[in-house]
Amino acid sequence: MSSFRLRTAEADDAPAVASLVAALDVALLGSTDYTIADLVDEWRELAPANRWVALDGDRMVGYATVEETPSHVQTDGYVHPEHFGRGVGAFLVNELEQAAGERGARRVQTATLVEDRRAHALLAGRGYDEIRRFWHMRIALDREPAPPSWPEGLTATGFDPVDAEAFHTALESAFEDHWQHEPRPFDEWRRRNLHGDDFTPELWTVVRDGREIVAGTICVPERMGAGWIGRLFTARAWRRRGVGEALLHDAFGKFWRRGTRTVGLGVDAESDTGAQRLYERVGMHVHWSAVVFEKVLDARAA
Repeated sequence: MSSFRLRTAEADDAPAVASLVAALDVALLGSTDYTIADLVDEWRELAPANRWVALDGDRMVGYATVEETPSHVQTDGYVHPEHFGRGVGAFLVNELEQAAGERGARRVQTATLVEDRRAHALLAGRGYDEIRRFWHMRIALDREPAPPSWPEGLTATGFDPVDAEAFHTALESAFEDHWQHEPRPFDEWRRRNLHGDDFTPELWTVVRDGREIVAGTICVPERMGAGWIGRLFTARAWRRRGVGEALLHDAFGKFWRRGTRTVGLGVDAESDTGAQRLYERVGMHVHWSAVVFEKVLDARAA
């Protein structure tokens, strides 16, 4: 019988949890950008009942979360590298699958770093299949970025909260064809984006064709050690016409003027929009990669 147990992760656990995640990064990647501020940001989106620490006696050996979506349950598990090989990962996989089942999930997904071969083998042995890869990309700004060159007919302005609903509608429409995109209701989106501690409207951009919003960005001052482009979107009718590149240069310039010299974003490595090729073309590189695994808990849902 396992000596490990789970309990709810409390606010006082945050420093130890952030340290555990950072230690895992260092073990796998050689360095980390993860901070307690990143953890606190993640916990804003998680109910306390959906986050746990794994203990061996009184010692924290792991950390885990679940997040419910309309189509599946997303789980994440982290093992402190000092406790590799002791069965902590297997314990977390079992507990998280049980939690997913209790929430009525038929599919459970989890992500690991590409370098975490132990986790890959564990998940494959438990019936998980790799289904997607994602990249965290970055650019180091060593000179003032080139100004954006907007296609003829488009105008770019800063974000005004009066445009929030139209901006949200344009964003949701642009992401309709993205893998596993699940629309976020406006009130929920507004709460998270316009009332969060990291809301910085001067870092957002709104692009219009006449009065219609056709593209934009949502940026926050810092996430995982970099200025962060949280959302970059272009309406389908305006794709492959230089809008995305202009949005990137616009965001780089805004961060440069704030004194931020490293800018990052996340991208679906298998997207058919060509986003990853665009990011490479403007000088971004893959900082780290993640693999998404999935298990069907009920074969009838396959």
